[in-house]
Amino acid sequence: MGNKHVGRDRGERRPFVAHAVRVLAIPIVLFWVGVAVLLSVLVPKLDGVTKQHAGPMVPLDAPSQRAMLHIGEKFQESTSTSLAYILLETEGRILGDADHKYYDELIRLLDADKQHVQFIMNMWGKPITAAGSQSPDNKAAYVMLRLVGDIGEAAANESTIALRKTVQDTLQRTPPPPGLRVYVSGAAPLSADLLDAGDKSMKRVLLFTIAVIIIMLVLVYRSIACVVLILLTVAFEFTVSNGIVSFFVVHNIIGISTFATSMVESLIIAAGTDYGIFLLGRYHEARNAGEDRDRAFYTTFHGVSHVILGSGLTIAGACLCLGFARLGYFNTMGPACAIAMLVTVAAALTLGPALLAIASKFGLLDPKQAGQSRGWRRVGTIVVRWPKPVLVASSAAVLVGAVFLPSYRVSYNERAFQPVNTPANAGFMASDRHFAGGKLNSEMLLIESDHDMRNPADFISLDHVAKTIFHTPGIAQVQGITRPEGRPMERASIANILAGQGSSSGQQLPFTENQVADLDNQVAVMDHTISIMQTVIGLMDQMTQLTHEMVGTMEEMKALADQVEVNISAVDDFLRPIKNYYYWEPHCADIPICWMGRSMFESMDSIDGMTALTAEALASMQVMDQLLPRMLAQTRMALSDMTIMRGMMVKSRGTQALNTYTAADDANDMIDIGQDFDDSRNDDLFYAPKYIFSNTDFQVALRFLVSPDGTAARFIINHDGEALSPEGVAHVNAIEKAAYEGLKGTSLAGAKIYLGGSASNYRDIEQYVKSDLLIAAIASFTLIFVIMLIITRSLIAACTIIGTVAFSFSGAFGLGILIWQHIIGLNLHWMVLPLTFILLVAVGSDYNLLLIARMKEELQGGIQTGIIRSVGSTGGVVTAAGLVFAFTMLSMVPNDLRAISQVGSIICVGLLLDTLIVRSFIVPAIARILGPWFWWPRVVRWRPVHASGTVLTSAPKGT
Repeated sequence: MGNKHVGRDRGERRPFVAHAVRVLAIPIVLFWVGVAVLLSVLVPKLDGVTKQHAGPMVPLDAPSQRAMLHIGEKFQESTSTSLAYILLETEGRILGDADHKYYDELIRLLDADKQHVQFIMNMWGKPITAAGSQSPDNKAAYVMLRLVGDIGEAAANESTIALRKTVQDTLQRTPPPPGLRVYVSGAAPLSADLLDAGDKSMKRVLLFTIAVIIIMLVLVYRSIACVVLILLTVAFEFTVSNGIVSFFVVHNIIGISTFATSMVESLIIAAGTDYGIFLLGRYHEARNAGEDRDRAFYTTFHGVSHVILGSGLTIAGACLCLGFARLGYFNTMGPACAIAMLVTVAAALTLGPALLAIASKFGLLDPKQAGQSRGWRRVGTIVVRWPKPVLVASSAAVLVGAVFLPSYRVSYNERAFQPVNTPANAGFMASDRHFAGGKLNSEMLLIESDHDMRNPADFISLDHVAKTIFHTPGIAQVQGITRPEGRPMERASIANILAGQGSSSGQQLPFTENQVADLDNQVAVMDHTISIMQTVIGLMDQMTQLTHEMVGTMEEMKALADQVEVNISAVDDFLRPIKNYYYWEPHCADIPICWMGRSMFESMDSIDGMTALTAEALASMQVMDQLLPRMLAQTRMALSDMTIMRGMMVKSRGTQALNTYTAADDANDMIDIGQDFDDSRNDDLFYAPKYIFSNTDFQVALRFLVSPDGTAARFIINHDGEALSPEGVAHVNAIEKAAYEGLKGTSLAGAKIYLGGSASNYRDIEQYVKSDLLIAAIASFTLIFVIMLIITRSLIAACTIIGTVAFSFSGAFGLGILIWQHIIGLNLHWMVLPLTFILLVAVGSDYNLLLIARMKEELQGGIQTGIIRSVGSTGGVVTAAGLVFAFTMLSMVPNDLRAISQVGSIICVGLLLDTLIVRSFIVPAIARILGPWFWWPRVVRWRPVHASGTVLTSAPKGT
């Protein structure tokens, strides 16, 4: 670098900008007054605009949001991501019919509000799904609603308000049954309560902040005029910044959120106060150095304007880097804070100096006491004399906080960061009394196939997915079409199908038992028949013998008859004349002796016929004598066959009776197995037979859990424990993996998987926070480094500023972990890390910048002397500014939103570390140790400049 004259009295300079501000001081003040009035009149207030224009906090292209939107589209029920729950709780009794009637009336009214309610999953109102929405103790039940609007945006908040109004109007118009309480809770109401709590506490925090600043300024300056100057400047900065931010929000140029509004207001007040302190501090320093008011004004403007500009651009740039983030929490905060900071810087460089110029003409801002930089010069002397021990000791002080960094544990539970008495929190606490901790923070999984899944085969695959997810650690319940009550569906397993078959067999048992009884009767009849046949055979045997004997007797009789016939024939021939007489006598009948003789001869004539008949009878008896033995033999054979048949019948009866008794036992066993499967709630061997798809009750479950076209099925998954915790968020990846593994190799292999819900939402937030923090950190570090490099003209100095603020942040964040996590017992909110990092890096750079810029001015006295002078001259100003900024951030602690409290407290600790340790000891010690190399590539020497006033251009020397 060429020689540069540094010995001129800078008080004699009258730069154009500074001179223009001093000359046009009154018009500048009037301009700001006019702008403030116009914005106050024409533009709505920022807090009201925040309510009306709040946007979704998570981008709609996030996986969880896409899943919820796709589920709503697939089921033709919703076009938004907002979920709410209505919880019914009874005290001292279980839910009854009166509660159901009240619930039905409430559902009817909500269903009519199409402007705010898009869909009601009325599962408690249907018997087949009611158990899945009712607590195990039967004292609580819930219904899920999909509202208009995406979570976090104004439409969703309005829908939540309308939902609560409907519930409240119903409670007033129709008193609920005794002991019944109704809550509106869930993700959307929780977000709405977050906005409401932030809005209510904002004014209180603002008043507290102003009180803190007034007290701090009075203690520092002990001058009403100085306090009024800074407060006027801050008031105009606050009004105009809020108005411009509100204008941009109203015209949809930037987004906004409750967190953004809180940070905008706190940042404006803190930064504006700091810049006022910078101006007054340098003005007082110049006046104490003997400069007149006019010269002191130009000295102040020349010495502070570039620091204010660099500081403002640093903070605004760092905040603007948040605009690269994808999360609404950050990208709404970045542009809003950047715009507010640019307005604040503009006011600090115009309105502040203009008020300073006006007030200084009347001597209102003259210091009340001589400058007291002696203590800070001693600090500088100590640092210069013992730089390495000072660096080690001050670094150790910062490391006290940094040692707690490994114990950092993030929290995603938004319930813990708003008042416990909010309506949504009341609903969550009521739910926790009866359900598992994650009941109102459930996940919704969608399995989408390329075909209709309403068939037994695909239902087996769906149940396999549900079973795989349910057996994943951390999952309490899975509710799906194969388990609409949140547990394995009764009578929907192969065991139950066998039980049904056993039941059918059991129904046939009476008929089989009757057949066995009939066989017993038949055996008894056959026994009787056999007994009769045995008697008949005995009689036939006797008859055969008698017949044989009769044949013999008849043969003898026939022989005798033949002999009689021969004898009678001889007699007849001898007596024929006498015989003729008897037949010829006409009056024989009247003559007894004649009639007798005639009758005798007729008897003798009948002997021939009798002999013929005897011959015929003998022939018949001879035939019978031959047949009867044969009949007896056949009858004996029939008896034998009948005896064999009886044995077979008895054996058949025994077999059938055994089969009947065995079938009865088997039927009972199968029924018991089916019942045992139901009682055990075992989820193996699922099977849904075809006829179930035509069941009326099952059709109700299908409407809730299977899409109208049958190509998609959803599962409602409840966590075992708090869903909004690191463990709950970790469950999301496990659920997705389980769903994939459950589908693999089944009839639904290759189906698409969508997962949305509370923990899924925060899984996306977790991933976005990492990427957003990385992007914002790189961008902000780069921007801050460039700004510091331009102002300091030193690569090493710029790197030192970046490194020390990062080091300071590690200590501050570690102390924040100690305070909040280990002492208070509340883990840090997930957005605390990125916000505190960006803001602390940006704000912390300002104080180091002011110190190094002053070192740069004092280099003509030598490096060591320059360090002592810069520490002494800036110590009081930077300390005052740092304390005011720190306590301004600390005033955020009473905010009802504990996340903002955590951000404010950690920034406060960081600023105290940066102001009292890093800026006071670490940076000067590094500058002393590095010596000329600290200013590389600028050429600086150890010793003072020559009397000629030129800086030596020789190469830097070592220490």
